[in-house]
Amino acid sequence: MKLTDFIKDRGMLLLLHLVCMCAAAAFFTMTGYSRTNTVLFLLLWLLVLMSWLLATYLRRRRFFQEAQQILEKVDQRYLLGELLPDSFYLEDRLYRDMILRSNKQCIERIRQIEDEQRAYKEYIESWVHEIKAPITGISLLCDNRRNASASLPEDKPGFKESYLAINLENQKIENYVDMALYYARSDQVYKDYLIRETCLEDVVYQILDKNRLLLIQNRVRVQTDCKETVYTDEKWIAFILNQILLNSVKYRSESPLFNIRANRDKDGVTLLLEDNGPGIPPEDLPRIFDKGFTGSNGRDNRRSTGMGLYLCRRLCERLGIRLWAESEYAVGTKLYLQFPVNSYIHDARKN
Repeated sequence: MKLTDFIKDRGMLLLLHLVCMCAAAAFFTMTGYSRTNTVLFLLLWLLVLMSWLLATYLRRRRFFQEAQQILEKVDQRYLLGELLPDSFYLEDRLYRDMILRSNKQCIERIRQIEDEQRAYKEYIESWVHEIKAPITGISLLCDNRRNASASLPEDKPGFKESYLAINLENQKIENYVDMALYYARSDQVYKDYLIRETCLEDVVYQILDKNRLLLIQNRVRVQTDCKETVYTDEKWIAFILNQILLNSVKYRSESPLFNIRANRDKDGVTLLLEDNGPGIPPEDLPRIFDKGFTGSNGRDNRRSTGMGLYLCRRLCERLGIRLWAESEYAVGTKLYLQFPVNSYIHDARKN
């Protein structure tokens, strides 16, 4: 609190004192008091007034400084009313009481919203687990029927292709369901992860096998060289790689090529995922990890949701993985995942 602001706030009080001092000086002059006594009286009045103003200013400044320090240190700032320093001013006590009552209602509302969100997330997670059963059943049924259709007579062509198409659409449903599940859990990764030594090649082959029908249908060639091991959660990193692969297939070129390489350096292991797709315009590149951002490529593809890369960045932040992108328009896109080195494990291996 500045002294000038404090004086401005007390402007009406100072004006009242000035009027009273002028009236007192006029009264003393009219009643025959000497000018010296009148001046001494007014100086004494002014001294007492200035001392009172200075003491009040210092006391109020200290009060607000303590309140400001509390506000800066506390994480939950809506609890300020509980932590305000004591004050003998009536208005401070009244303000504090009003803040407490207001915050109490605010806290109750926040808890209600948190309970609703928690219940909704639990419902989404349970729904995802329930829906995965029929999705798996449809996939197995399509595989069995497609294999059985190979022995059908020639007058019934197309059965195998129809089951293949159904299986592909079913795979898309499963990918969107997984996206919903991981989005619901993205705020609480620490409750559902297991950090252990993970071979990147095994995870990559797992994702390629999962999407083999999609890759075959779109004639996507894949090259891999990622034999490095890292310390991460296999399930979460598999979801991230799967989203990047699906993005590359969605925005593919006429002769799509997907290249996956891993290199180890002093900063850790860097996994490169490169495609030869249409690339990302320079003006869109800084925003591709924003929630709901689809860019010019996404507007051409109306099925784009703008959530895949957003979830990848969010999960990477939770897992301590650095994720960034490089792209040249009409040439291709490179996505990098840098897994940090665990110094404790690294030193133990040396010994």
